[in-house]
Amino acid sequence: MDQERGISSDLEDTLEEHRRGSTTVSGTLVVSDQEAYVGDEITLKGANLPADREFDLYWRSTEGRWGVIQGNEVVGPQYSPRTDRIGSVTTDESGGFDLDWEIPQDYGGSHAIELRTADGETVASSEVDLTPWFEIDRTEAPLGEAFTITGYGLGPNFLTNNYQVTWDNSTVGFMTGVQNRGTATARIRAVGPPGDHIIRVWRNYYGLPYLQNNTQSPFGPVAGGRQSGWTVTTTQPEDPPETAWVDPLLDEEPLPVHYPELDEDTEAEISVSPTSGQPGTTVFISGENFPANTEVELIWYRHEGEHAKGIPITAEPKPDVLPTVTTDENGEFQVDVEIQQDVGGTRPITADVDGKSVAVTGFMMQPDIVDMTPKSGPVGTEIEIEITGIGWTEYETAPFFVYDNKMLGYVCGQDLPTKVAKFEAAGEPGWHFIDIYPNIFPETDADELDFGIRPHLSYLDNHPVRPLPALHLAFEITE
Repeated sequence: MDQERGISSDLEDTLEEHRRGSTTVSGTLVVSDQEAYVGDEITLKGANLPADREFDLYWRSTEGRWGVIQGNEVVGPQYSPRTDRIGSVTTDESGGFDLDWEIPQDYGGSHAIELRTADGETVASSEVDLTPWFEIDRTEAPLGEAFTITGYGLGPNFLTNNYQVTWDNSTVGFMTGVQNRGTATARIRAVGPPGDHIIRVWRNYYGLPYLQNNTQSPFGPVAGGRQSGWTVTTTQPEDPPETAWVDPLLDEEPLPVHYPELDEDTEAEISVSPTSGQPGTTVFISGENFPANTEVELIWYRHEGEHAKGIPITAEPKPDVLPTVTTDENGEFQVDVEIQQDVGGTRPITADVDGKSVAVTGFMMQPDIVDMTPKSGPVGTEIEIEITGIGWTEYETAPFFVYDNKMLGYVCGQDLPTKVAKFEAAGEPGWHFIDIYPNIFPETDADELDFGIRPHLSYLDNHPVRPLPALHLAFEITE
């Protein structure tokens, strides 16, 4: 009988432990501010939870990227759900907690904050809505330098992911937060005449400023209650500005998706060092695992074709650009070559033995300014600008010219090694600035977002596939 009572007692203890473990935990989670900005500190309050218990906090959001087919055709922004663990909390003896938390850089719109048990069960949740906002790094700069505007909490809603920037009521271009979790930067040139000027950020998914943004828009002001326009001052520089310069270049790798297929699959390998640069860069092309004491013909490829004429763009061999080399007794070689002017983007290089390609590598050609002629003159002077290293893909093929922060036009031509633009100098005597920005040249509809053919001002942190550099020039108008 005593043994039966012991078994019964053990069973009751087991059942009680099981009941405690299977009880669904619930509670309350509230936030101090249901509307906030990136960088704000809010307070998370928990209540009606088990005492002295640890819980995890999760932030529900979105991950964004550009949809691009074959490293070329831009099909628009693509978004997918994202969940981040942002920390943990331990309840007090009354089953509550307080936590001060800073809103991270992320997309605008509604975000859920969830309180979860160690096994992932959500026991409470709340929401906070992020409003996009903008800041400027300074309000005074010498002619030729730049004002940097940073936007936070942009997108992913198509209504809040295309912002236009104007200078003295003329559109400069657009900025977007498709990538980089809704944070975007734009550099606006300080142009003349010296004195006060107006920079303003507008919002419109059609890609042009909607002038009722801050008066009658059904979506509210551009930045909620925060500033989206600034009076800035330009001053005379102490020294004359540079007449031509390119943004700092990044180290890049070529895109294998743009390589031609090989005729034969062998153990042979070739490599290029460095893997990226402008025309004029000296590179070392190395090979190994080739037959010993054998001639190897190095073949440079240029992508040729024309979107506008319906001519497919393909990588075409140019046999006379690179040298023919001979391997040593180990089947290896190395040769130094100066990169010539050509179409930008991935430039494939194959190694051919007996007329058949057996190995492939590539070089990422980056943009450069060939010349601007002349560099000064009176109003009406014809300015000729030649640039090179402009890529053939949709996201780099049509750089946009901006004159004194006013949209001018673009150049194109996928298979042209250099591109030449001509226009007349205009404005008051003094320095005038030409900025050549990347733009997005999509052939397909971009999910209602009209990025169109316009200067992409947030090119460094939100451009499809690659953060392309901008090119900059200065022209002096004389009396």
